[in-house]
Amino acid sequence: MKRRNFLTRSLLAGGLATQSLGLAAPASDSASISPGTAFGEPLIAGPDPANLAILQPVLRPASGYGEISVNDGAWQKILPEHKGMVAFETHVLKFLLPPLPAGAKLRYKVTVFAVTYQSAYKIQRGPLVTSGEYVVTCLDPAKKTTQFVMWNDTHENAKTLAALHEKTRNIKPDFLLWNGDQTNDVYAAEKMANQYICPDGLPIAATYPLAYLRGNHDVRGPAARLVEKFTHSPGNDFTHAFRSGPVACLTMDTGEDKPDSHPVFQGMVHFEAMRARQTKWLASVIEEPWFRSAPYKLLFCHIPLWWTQDDPNREYYNCHKPCRDAWLDLLLKAGVQLVVSGHIHQTAHLPVTPERPIAQLVGGGPQPERATLTHFVADEKNLTITMSTLDDKVVHRLTIDPA
Repeated sequence: MKRRNFLTRSLLAGGLATQSLGLAAPASDSASISPGTAFGEPLIAGPDPANLAILQPVLRPASGYGEISVNDGAWQKILPEHKGMVAFETHVLKFLLPPLPAGAKLRYKVTVFAVTYQSAYKIQRGPLVTSGEYVVTCLDPAKKTTQFVMWNDTHENAKTLAALHEKTRNIKPDFLLWNGDQTNDVYAAEKMANQYICPDGLPIAATYPLAYLRGNHDVRGPAARLVEKFTHSPGNDFTHAFRSGPVACLTMDTGEDKPDSHPVFQGMVHFEAMRARQTKWLASVIEEPWFRSAPYKLLFCHIPLWWTQDDPNREYYNCHKPCRDAWLDLLLKAGVQLVVSGHIHQTAHLPVTPERPIAQLVGGGPQPERATLTHFVADEKNLTITMSTLDDKVVHRLTIDPA
C-alpha cells in the first residue's frame, strides 16, 4: 500500500484528521476488524545511529513490526519485543533498532494490525496495514559538516507547528532537536500521539531523526509519567549525548520551574534526585573521546541556566540555578561553548561575562508572532547559529570558532 493510501485510509477509518485520538473506538469482538489501525506517519528518534527507534501511533489495541534496510541491503524485521512478549499497545508502537553504522542510508517501513483477545487461546489479528517506505541518513561524527534545526515551546500551537515543519522540511536537516514544552500539560494517553509523534497530524520527523528534550510543561498532569512511551530519549532521565559531524550535543532535563518542595506539587516530584543522577552522568560522558575531540560542544536544556534577571527569591525559575550550580563546573571542564534553551517565550543571546562563563541562547514562544526556528550550520571553520522568526526575520546570529 502506498504511503498516501496508508495515511488517508487510516485517518478516515479512525474518523481523524488533526483531531485527538480520543475519537477512535476500541476494537470490537466481532469477526472483522477495521483496517484503520494506524494513523499519521511514523517518527524516527534518537538521533544517533546507535540508539534509533521508530514510533507509530495506532488507533486501537494493536501490534506490528518494523522493517529496515541498511545501505540498500536485505530487509530485516524488527519486532517490538520485551522480555519475550511482542508489544500490544493501545496508542503507540515503538520499534527499537539495532545499532547502525554512522552515515548509513536507512530505509524503513512499518506494518500494524489490530489484535483482540477473545480468550487465552483465541487471539484474532486484523488485516496488515503497511506504510510507505521512508529514507533516513544516519548521523556521522566523522563528517566535516552538519546542519540541524531546533524548535522550542511549541505548546500545541497548530499554526506554529505547521510553519516550523514546512521550514524544517525545506532545510532538510541532519536532525531536528525539539527543546521542550511540546505540550501545555499531559492528562490523557489517547491525546499524546498527537502531542508528541505527529502533532496536528504533521510528519515532523519521518525522514530525519528527532532529538527529544522534555520541558517543564511535559511533566505536568497524571499522564506525564507516560511520556517515555510516546518519545525516545536513549539515556536515563531524558539525558543523552551524541555527535553530528563536528558538533557534540549534550541534552539534559531541567525538570520543573519550581523547587520540589513547592506546595503546588504536593510531594509528587523529586527532580533533585534526577538532577544528581544527571550530574554523575555528565561527569562520565564528557570524558569520552568522541566528545572531547569535537570542535564544537553545546548543551541543550529547556530552562535556561542564565537569564537577564536571576532573583533567587522568585517563586518560579526564569533560569535554573539548581541545575547551574550542579553542572557548571563540569560544563566548563568539558569546554561547552553555548547553552541553548527555551522556556521564557522571549528570545535572548547572553554573551560571556565574568558572572556568566558560558554564553546562553534562548528561543521564542508558542504563538506564530513569537515563535522562532534556530538553524545550526557547522564546518571546519566555524559554527553559525541563526535564530529567525516565522516570517524569516533574523533575531540572533552568532558564530562560534572551533575549540
